[in-house]
Amino acid sequence: MKSPLAFVALAMWLGLAHGAGEVAALKDTVASRFRAGDVALMKASVDQALKSDQDGDTLAWKSDRSPASGTVTPLDRHTWKGLDCRRLRIVNTHGRLTEQGVYRFCEKPAGRWKLVGPDRSALQ
Repeated sequence: MKSPLAFVALAMWLGLAHGAGEVAALKDTVASRFRAGDVALMKASVDQALKSDQDGDTLAWKSDRSPASGTVTPLDRHTWKGLDCRRLRIVNTHGRLTEQGVYRFCEKPAGRWKLVGPDRSALQ
């Protein structure tokens, strides 16, 4: 299931959104069920995927302390608005709930990846 709130959820996991509106929007998402350890596992997989030289290799993570799990798959590298970027497919699950999306991360500055947003072309 692709959630319209998936980008907000991912931003929250990565520590990019802090407003009350974003927190309220997470109420019924998979992310709202994640514990701190789940978030750390997901972020570590995202970091590993961004550094990977191989596109298409899926990295899986699973919590030992909750029903949280997920996968991160690096899709491609490209230039967007003059920045070196990478698209990742991120799937997160908590029990029987699953959310997924394709997200664009860009290096700015070099070596420091930032979440730019969902890849809208992948959602069509």
